[in-house]
Amino acid sequence: MYEQYCKKFLFTELTLSYKNAIILLESVSEKGGNLPRKSKYQESVSPTNSSLWKIALYIRLSREDDEDKIESNSITNQRALLMDYVKNKDEFMVYDIYVDDGYSGTDFNRPGFQRLLTDMKDNKFNAIIVKDLSRLGRNYIEVGNYIEQIFPLFNIRFISINDMIDSYTNPSSVNNVIVPFKNLMNDEYCRDISMKIRTAFNTKKRNGDFVGAWAPYGYIKDPNNKYHFIIDEESAKVVKMIFQMALEGIGRNTIAKELNQMGIINPTG
Repeated sequence: MYEQYCKKFLFTELTLSYKNAIILLESVSEKGGNLPRKSKYQESVSPTNSSLWKIALYIRLSREDDEDKIESNSITNQRALLMDYVKNKDEFMVYDIYVDDGYSGTDFNRPGFQRLLTDMKDNKFNAIIVKDLSRLGRNYIEVGNYIEQIFPLFNIRFISINDMIDSYTNPSSVNNVIVPFKNLMNDEYCRDISMKIRTAFNTKKRNGDFVGAWAPYGYIKDPNNKYHFIIDEESAKVVKMIFQMALEGIGRNTIAKELNQMGIINPTG
């Protein structure tokens, strides 16, 4: 019977990622093989103790957000916003704060988020609060799966402050038609930033500008123009020596041993 449930589930939930499918199937197994019904948050989502919600606060900041210099998305400001939201609510108790600093919203394999999922499966909290949907992620399919499938399955209350989403006080806010559009726009934002960065890099390359982090051995970056090289006179002598030895037919291993014996430091050392 369990195999039939698994097959039916995997064929009807084709948009789920492999990892999310595993999470759901593990939960199905633990619950005796019963799959979640389609009513999602319309079913009861309530704290085990009627007077207390154990809260997981999730914070994320990625490089694309930093590039855009959105100060309100800083880790410090997100933390302050979330703490201010819960501090005057007697029914809220913060269990833990999960932070992913410098991780893209398109990738859900983030250490903080994975720790949150592990604690969620262990029933350590029963509510998740984020500043907005983009903090949860910028992949609209994955975000939709979490707020519509994963979280309800584990009886998790989900709150997105700026999006005015609360799956407990207002379950219909999760299924509001604007939610998938917001997730789609968050997804498109990442694609747009990525395209702009690639275009900028390709333009610099066509103009002969260097876009790497480190100058190749024998050169240093021009202090007046980070996209331009100037010859490093000291290492240039070593480079010329290496080329001369290679022209004489000396192999790479022998050249490396010779340089070590001469006490020449490895440029990556």
